[in-house]
Amino acid sequence: MEVDGILSKIDDTLEDYSMPKRVKASLAQIKADLIKPKKDADVVITSSIYTLDEITNDVNISMHAKTVIWDIISDLEALKK
Repeated sequence: MEVDGILSKIDDTLEDYSMPKRVKASLAQIKADLIKPKKDADVVITSSIYTLDEITNDVNISMHAKTVIWDIISDLEALKK
């Protein structure tokens, strides 16, 4: 999957009213990091995966939100070289 596809999934998730604010804030930051020109994309991707993984470990996050986040994590892992 390309970065554009991941950004599209993030946009869809940001528009989902059932997503907690904490998840939306993290996804908005990850989107901004992915859009910025960068020297080392692997560092940005790894940092994004780590941030999302921390969110999925929160017991207060719904299973729906966790499933969406895991899908995005999977796509990010596919981008790593």
